[in-house]
Parts: sequence; C-alpha cells; structure tokens
Amino acid sequence: MNRRIAIVAGGVILGISVVAGATRLVAYVADNVGAPGPAATGSGACGSSDSVNITLEFADLHTEQACTRDRPTCSNQTVTDAQVGHSPTSVSEFSLDNQLRSTSRRYIFFMRAGTAFPTDMAQQTLPLDGRAGMPGQPQGAGVVLTITPRDPQEDGETSVSGTLTISSSRGVVHGEIDGSFTNGPPRADRPAPSAHWSPERITGSFTCNQ
Repeated sequence: MNRRIAIVAGGVILGISVVAGATRLVAYVADNVGAPGPAATGSGACGSSDSVNITLEFADLHTEQACTRDRPTCSNQTVTDAQVGHSPTSVSEFSLDNQLRSTSRRYIFFMRAGTAFPTDMAQQTLPLDGRAGMPGQPQGAGVVLTITPRDPQEDGETSVSGTLTISSSRGVVHGEIDGSFTNGPPRADRPAPSAHWSPERITGSFTCNQ
C-alpha cells in the first residue's frame, strides 16, 4: 500500500512539474512575441560591463539608462526592392535588433544603416535620419535608430537628427550614439510628443558581433 501511495504521489508531483514548466514556457513565448533579438541580459544598474548602454533624456529633465550585458549579434543583409521600395536593385543593409533592460521597464533597440559594413572598417560618422531606407531616399544616406518601450509596449520613437560614429575590427562592431528625437522646441505646427512617452535625446554606445 505504501509503495502504491508513493508511486501515485510521484506521478502527481511529476505532472505538476510538467504543467509548471509548460506554463513558464508559454508565458516566456507570449512575453517575447514581437520583441526582436534575445531577451535583455544582466541585472542591476547599467555599467561598463554592458555591451549596449544608452541613456534617454526626457522633457522633464530626468534620465534613464537601458542596457544589456551579453554582446548582441548584428549583421549585414540583402533586402529586396519589394521589402524597402527601392528600385531597380536590391540593397545591402546593416542592422541591430535587441532588447534592453532598465530600472523601470524594458526597451526594444533597433538600428538600421542604409549600407553594409565590412568586418574591418576605420571609424566613420553617419547621420541619424528617420527617413533613411525609405522609398526615394538615396542608398547609404543615413541611419535609422528607434527605441520602443515595453511593459506595456507602446509606439516607438525614431531619432530625427544626430550622429552614429562606428567602426569595426575582425567582425566586432563598435558604435557611439548621439541623437535627438525632436526637431527643437514645440511650435503650433509641430506639437510636442505625448506626455506619457517623450524622450528628447539618446546617447550611449554599443558593441556587437557581425
């Protein structure tokens, strides 16, 4: 009898463990649907050990750091005309998608350069331009950089001006960001961003593997 009870109890415990594991898996998948790149890594305050480390400056003068510990993957890829609206040929682009952690929420970091980067490249400075890669814009004209808040997810903000200073060595790419999300003080014909999510500036750096 005791053996039968032990077998039944073991089966119940095993079943509970399987259900709990499946629940955690479903929750993880649901949480990361639509979120590019691996989950943000590391813990605590952002620091020099983080591979991506950015600072957001807001209209009310507070700042927030967002980062990830593990070095993310960035890549060159060929994009067809139908995907980007270019003609008559396909284009090669450099892109980085990753999730970042912060003390208050998570962010999705996205960057796309309208040109491919070699594995070894001397330092160069490119303009941040939200129009880069759009139909009618010249190839290699600039870099699109977007930051999107999660928890809950809201619409992202795209930098409209600034610079990206970038270089690469043996497939390791390093970049320095200094960009603005606004074109200056609000005017009647240019309303201020919504109050709930309105960063004005982004600065920081990243290191990624091609």
